[in-house]
Amino acid sequence: MGSTAKKLTIRVESIEDGKLRGQKIVKSKARGKTVLFDYIEGLFPINVGDKITIEFYTNKPKELDKFIYCGQGYIVSKEEDPVTLFSVWGLIFRFEPGIELERGKKYYICLRKSK
Repeated sequence: MGSTAKKLTIRVESIEDGKLRGQKIVKSKARGKTVLFDYIEGLFPINVGDKITIEFYTNKPKELDKFIYCGQGYIVSKEEDPVTLFSVWGLIFRFEPGIELERGKKYYICLRKSK
């Protein structure tokens, strides 16, 4: 498996309609962080109350079947921003306060359900 750069477990608090057709916004919290991310219904299974582990990898993970979603993307926020915005083909993940990842470097973000 690729080397893990960052790992965070969240609990889904709500899934609300976004501004675009078919878009949902997942709101979650974990250990003093608020995590919001775009979700397209049917992309992967997710419900309010789910516990999700978000993992960032520097290389593509080999065991992709253990995740409900994996994609590659980049940090798109500025270093001085109090939040970190991570874009995966236009899907935005917002971490507040920010997370420490290297800007300009490609990462794989993978989500899996936790117990």
